[in-house]
Amino acid sequence: MSSPRKTARGHASGTRTAVAAAVLLPVLVSLSLASADPEDELKAAAVLSFLRYSQLAVAPGTAVSVGVFGRPAFTEVLARTLESKVIHNRPVRLVSLASTSDLRNCQMIYVASSKVSEVRQIVSAASATHALTIGETGRFLEEGGAINLFLIDGHIGFEVSMDALARSGVAISSSMLRLGQIRDTGRRRLVP
Repeated sequence: MSSPRKTARGHASGTRTAVAAAVLLPVLVSLSLASADPEDELKAAAVLSFLRYSQLAVAPGTAVSVGVFGRPAFTEVLARTLESKVIHNRPVRLVSLASTSDLRNCQMIYVASSKVSEVRQIVSAASATHALTIGETGRFLEEGGAINLFLIDGHIGFEVSMDALARSGVAISSSMLRLGQIRDTGRRRLVP
């Protein structure tokens, strides 16, 4: 039979363990939420590089707006990457896009969707706004996008459609473009 003293100690250590678990559990959960998919972190870093090495059409006195359509997990990673960043002496603002009407004030649009119909819809609407479009699907350039990101051997790579880039009116530094692959997408330029 255990003595009352041992029972009190056992109860006290059990209580301390429960309190420690209650305090540490939210910290561990937030740490696991903060750890993002490494591929998304690489893509977010690539977006930041394109912001730095592109000449985007931004109205005087306004922020550079980056719209994201698709995966909320990527939006969170990109928000952390762009937090407090200044590009060409302008703050960067992230916009989570729910529809094509939301993208009219964006200078860059990231399409984090693999659904062909969504990609087509966003890229088509973006062409009217002259925003730089970046995506992550194998046929993004064929659908009219300007830059497609992909992972190869643990590194981020990209391919560029010069036609789509020209339609957007965005100029990207040749030193940045040299790091990617230039592709002819075979899309015919639409005459307005």
